[in-house]
Amino acid sequence: MRNWILSAAIVWTLFIIYACLTKAADIPQASWLDIPNKDKIVHFTFYFIFTLLWVRVIGQNSRFTSKQIRLYVFLAAAFFGGIIEMCQGLFTTERSPDILDALANAIGSAISVIILWLLEKRSNKINIPSH
Repeated sequence: MRNWILSAAIVWTLFIIYACLTKAADIPQASWLDIPNKDKIVHFTFYFIFTLLWVRVIGQNSRFTSKQIRLYVFLAAAFFGGIIEMCQGLFTTERSPDILDALANAIGSAISVIILWLLEKRSNKINIPSH
């Protein structure tokens, strides 16, 4: 299981890089998905899943607490998202950095962290024997 989740996290990270640095015209479009700000939803989703995967990877046999892992992965996701946005401006001709994309990245990661925290809190509550 450990190798599968690590592979998934790496593939997802590479997918984000590809999707964000490829010409927009080269990415297939779904005509039925014509909603306002869909690119922000995509950014949110990319980093929501990124965070879920990397928290799981780092949490396996880690000496860090779950709180530390969530914080470190959130910071890494925000940093990675910022770097990707800068790379769009530096290395592509069709794309440009967008602070709102970076914000959507960070919000996706933050929501992922909050959900993981709530699930952990709920799990700990269930496992505590009542007196």
